[in-house]
Amino acid sequence: MGVIGPSVVRATVRHVRRTPVTNRFDYGVDYLLLDEATLAGEPGPRLFSFGRPNLVTLHAPDHGIAGCGGIREVRRLARDEGVDGVDRVLLLTHPRYWGYTFNPVSFWFLMGAASNLRAVLAEVHNTFGDRHGYLCTGECGADIGPGSQVARAKRFHVSPFFDIAGEYRFRFLLDETRVAVWIAYDDGAGGGLDTAIVGARQPFSDRELVRALLRRPFGAARTTALIHWQALRLWRKGVAYRRRPEPPRHHVT
Repeated sequence: MGVIGPSVVRATVRHVRRTPVTNRFDYGVDYLLLDEATLAGEPGPRLFSFGRPNLVTLHAPDHGIAGCGGIREVRRLARDEGVDGVDRVLLLTHPRYWGYTFNPVSFWFLMGAASNLRAVLAEVHNTFGDRHGYLCTGECGADIGPGSQVARAKRFHVSPFFDIAGEYRFRFLLDETRVAVWIAYDDGAGGGLDTAIVGARQPFSDRELVRALLRRPFGAARTTALIHWQALRLWRKGVAYRRRPEPPRHHVT
């Protein structure tokens, strides 16, 4: 499988909200880590297809800044920001099961020739249909290592229970056996949210896709339902609801 090969990722997603009320949950989510060949439509497992109907699918409009561009757009963004040495691109995402998808956040990993992590584009979607990217790079052109922390100002409306203020701090780990993303959000007023996506990599095969479907047969529909359930819990705890503002003019922070 290797660092740059495709895989099924059995992940746990954890959220820990600190203030004004505490709220914590852990859910299992099955992701796909896909390479460029798979995203170009090359044959893979029989149960997966890119751009055409199947049991598990992915379509180009599901991803990419402003809904278009895909890998070419990600590579262009990296070049424009001075990120060089990109040899391969991987996408960590939740696929369509039964034709439905919703990804709160997906990650484009930009890899060097030695499987070093050059940059990561976090592609964030909200439940209002908006999307925004946060391009994470190392300091002074350095790689992003397991201990690296990348800070980015929050510019995009995600949760209606947080203002657009403060900053995110990202950490990443990608190796032959697992994928991990940690995001610490500081709202600038003593509160915030800690999020982690950590999972073991399994072969990208029909067998693992069937196992994923049996574990969580409703896929992204379950994720959407859980998001609304947690929002209801926060509302019942008295957390103030914020109306959706207009998305930022620039698609990438």
